[in-house]
Amino acid sequence: MLSIIGFALYLIPMHGMIIVGSGDLTRIGWYSNNRYGNHKPNLAFRPSLVTQSETLNRHYDVVIIGDSFSLDLEKSWPNYLAAKGLSVLVVSIADDPAKKSGTAVDVENQIMALIQSPAFRDTPPSVFVFQTIERFAKRRLVGDTQPCLDTRKNSEGNTEATPMSATLTEPLTLVYKSPPDFRIEEVNMPPVGRYDEQQLTYARDFLLKNIRKAFGWESGASAFRLHVPRFSSDRPETLLVVSSDLAKKDWNQQDVEVMECQLLRLQQAVQSNGKTLFVALPIPDKLSAYHDDLVDPAPPRGVVDLLTDPRLNRPPVEKALRSEIAAGEIDVYLPNDTHFGARGHALTAETVLRFIEERTRRVDASGMPSAPRSKQADNPGK
Repeated sequence: MLSIIGFALYLIPMHGMIIVGSGDLTRIGWYSNNRYGNHKPNLAFRPSLVTQSETLNRHYDVVIIGDSFSLDLEKSWPNYLAAKGLSVLVVSIADDPAKKSGTAVDVENQIMALIQSPAFRDTPPSVFVFQTIERFAKRRLVGDTQPCLDTRKNSEGNTEATPMSATLTEPLTLVYKSPPDFRIEEVNMPPVGRYDEQQLTYARDFLLKNIRKAFGWESGASAFRLHVPRFSSDRPETLLVVSSDLAKKDWNQQDVEVMECQLLRLQQAVQSNGKTLFVALPIPDKLSAYHDDLVDPAPPRGVVDLLTDPRLNRPPVEKALRSEIAAGEIDVYLPNDTHFGARGHALTAETVLRFIEERTRRVDASGMPSAPRSKQADNPGK
């Protein structure tokens, strides 16, 4: 009993995850936060600058429908857009992981309901972002009951005009106002020795689960070796990923084509009002982002960079993230979590904002317009 109590004090698993709001991989895979927790602090906006709701009831500069990469109200990348003076609404994507079918239809129905709402019709957002993590892209975009038909060629094989290439009929304008007061705080892992009342039970289960792992039991997370250190943890050359990242090995080219086609259909639906810019934002999962650094390259590569149709409004966030990782940036993704570290969030915001501003006219709070900024967008994360 004394040994378990001492081990519980050493592990700090529950306390660490609760304090910093991360550690889903150490929890799922029964790894220790002492070994895999980040030493480089994460960053949090206090208070959060974005609004979260399931409905649209007024004008917002940017509406984002997304998953947990967008829904962490204090740490996620939409805060960086709001810090530039844009009003931002985040809507949780309609995706129940327990459902075995119908998810792509559910997501499409959710988006259609939003764009058919009175607020979207009367005061449409300037930008509509659809964000999904890569490992769920197939279930959210490839439907079993509603095939996506790309109509770029007619029955004679000749190219036809297609509604999927809908463009805006009015100049897109973003109004930059002064954001409310906020501060950005560092969020650190707690020191070893902090005790939580749940840790005794956790320490017991931790030992039992790892004994089972030694005899072949597979948890929901996997560990891979990297050629170079990429994290601030005590195991900087170990990549922890959720096991569902490996499911991409069963995806084929047709799946990718249907994902792209469905994104184009959603883009057509959103931009049909001629006023709202649609932005597709599939985010590479952790395994894809660090794949070039794997000692064993056998795990499946990512598919985000295969979405290359020139009609699709898609910021190249995967290239920006991989470039930052290759340049030596630590904790672009958190070592003990599936999500971004501070730089990953900031870089995603920079990439999205640059993509939007290359296509818009910018107006400051005084009402004075400026020309589209092309490649000169600010770097909100620097």
